[in-house]
Amino acid sequence: MASVDSKSDQLAGKTVQELQAIAAEAALAARIPRRNQRRSRSAQLHLIDQLSRWGGSGLALIAGVSIFIALVPARDLPVRTAVWASLVFGSLYLCRRYRKEFRRGDRISSRPFRWRAYYASTLAVVSAAFGSGALLLSQPPNGSASIETLGLMTIAALGAAAFHAPHRASAAAAGIPAFSAIFLSAVTGFGFSVVTAAILGAGLIASALVAMLALETEKRASNRFPRTSLIRREAGHGKASHIGRQSAERAAG
Repeated sequence: MASVDSKSDQLAGKTVQELQAIAAEAALAARIPRRNQRRSRSAQLHLIDQLSRWGGSGLALIAGVSIFIALVPARDLPVRTAVWASLVFGSLYLCRRYRKEFRRGDRISSRPFRWRAYYASTLAVVSAAFGSGALLLSQPPNGSASIETLGLMTIAALGAAAFHAPHRASAAAAGIPAFSAIFLSAVTGFGFSVVTAAILGAGLIASALVAMLALETEKRASNRFPRTSLIRREAGHGKASHIGRQSAERAAG
């Protein structure tokens, strides 16, 4: 009650204009945090364009590591390798086709936000298919071959997430399903050992780096394409008042 009385005493001697100025400043201060959290549509479209360009490198990384694992560490498991490769490259084909259609300017390119949602969903399928190799090719544990497989898959999953940093959901879809399967395979195959600790540590460090990269990418996009809604509103009001003034002059004349 004392604080309310003190504020009332401070406002008691103010004029109407001063009270209106104080209210306007308070309303502006309340709106500023919300505006800073929202990005302009141009910034979001720029991030989608970056996602479509950077995402190709992430998909290529998964494809290259998959080929190397199939030819070197998992060469003694032809049946499991064939099943895993069919899952990975089938999902990669679908995801790459979505990306290619958007970059080529097909019908889906006119709906960039819907394309981003489709791409993130197919990317999660790619990550899950890629991560299944940790359970198919390293179980039961086969010494250095299993460790090499898990290490390469960890690098590929986290690298693919980094290439999809312009969109946080896509980065999570590229990294979390695969890394979860890799970590589960390490725990079931090696227990809580140095291998498991190394994979977990690499995942935590890479997650922090991807989050920092995503924030920096979003910050640069927002600085390059700031919000202009206030300017458009003021311009619209000015134009409307100008049109109204012209109409009034014509009616008077």
